[in-house]
Amino acid sequence: MGRHLAVLTAVVAVFVSGCGLRPAEAPLADSDGECPPVDQRDPAELEVGVILELEDFGATHVLCEVAYEMRPPASGDHFPTWQNCGFYTEPIRDETAVHSLEHGAIWIAYDPNVDAATRDTIAATVDLDGHVLAAPYPGLKHPIVLTAWQRQLAVMSMTDPAVTEFFDRQLGRVSETAPEAGVSCANAIGVAPEDPDRGFADAEAFFMNN
Repeated sequence: MGRHLAVLTAVVAVFVSGCGLRPAEAPLADSDGECPPVDQRDPAELEVGVILELEDFGATHVLCEVAYEMRPPASGDHFPTWQNCGFYTEPIRDETAVHSLEHGAIWIAYDPNVDAATRDTIAATVDLDGHVLAAPYPGLKHPIVLTAWQRQLAVMSMTDPAVTEFFDRQLGRVSETAPEAGVSCANAIGVAPEDPDRGFADAEAFFMNN
């Protein structure tokens, strides 16, 4: 119990100091306070090698699963606490990843079937900066999709020249679009590489009761 309390305390403390205390909202919850089922869109098919400028769908904090306009999402409603940056070998939640994007993170979604060399290259890229997260994305239409707030890039490999431009313009404090560029991408949800949901249930319970 002490360990769970410590995790929750850390998550809430960082959330309050990092983002400012905003009430969690659950606009998709039904009248009984439970979240309805959501039909998720298939991941988008994108033009490869082209940095896309996307619509801003807002940044409301919610507790329910979100039916995003496109997946992987590049903005929109999201969970009140973010996904810790790092290299994950298990899928992460869209709702926590989008919160990381708000902080200037770059999210590298990769096809679960990419080869070991590609995974190693992605992992090495993640290690270069504390505002990068990567995770497998089931159903992804491309080997790799990079996402920042309102920006997205599909590539066949991390050697595509557009990857460098994407990082130069969107990573961390230099992000051209993230509403809270440079805010922490650590001490919240997930422990890489294999436990992306660590801390989620405790944080969800806290925000549902406050």
